[in-house]
Amino acid sequence: MSAIDSDTQREDILLAFSVEPTHDKATVERYLALYPQYAEEFIDLLGELRSPPVLRNDVVDDESAVQRAWNALTATPLPKHDAASIANPFASFAGPTFVALADGLRIRRSILIALRDRLINASSIPAPFLNRLARATEFPAEKLLGYLNLPAVVPAGASYKANEKPAAPTKIDFEKLLDNSGISADEKRDILTSTE
Repeated sequence: MSAIDSDTQREDILLAFSVEPTHDKATVERYLALYPQYAEEFIDLLGELRSPPVLRNDVVDDESAVQRAWNALTATPLPKHDAASIANPFASFAGPTFVALADGLRIRRSILIALRDRLINASSIPAPFLNRLARATEFPAEKLLGYLNLPAVVPAGASYKANEKPAAPTKIDFEKLLDNSGISADEKRDILTSTE
């Protein structure tokens, strides 16, 4: 195996570990038993996953902007969804199966994580991609949309060592997420328009 293949395999294994739903003792022990050569990397990654999020201090107070945002929020009634009644289409995808799902969709894993954690405005997801995602997860598109319309998920490790209860992040548009992920124009076009 070449050094590049070895690095790719190591990155895939570490990414699979990072997207596990929980990072409890059993998960860590399972990965350490399967991949003892990466013990140091698992411990380092676990420390990063459990670190509190970095908060920005450069936010400028603008009372009029806050008031406009509040008015826009309160003027639009939020859709009523019972989170308990909506199944998670990503529940059966963890570790290697999560990586395989991202590879099958030809998207970066960070994009799939944002979808799983409902960090994207569902209405901004183009229909061709939504249909591809529904087929890949074997989940009806309308139920997938219902799941994606639920509030964003607070990452499991965010409350570890936090002084206050962390809030869910603000949702962003799908195309902005793609732009921020650093993908090429060809990759973006494939994601936005491909039906296969």
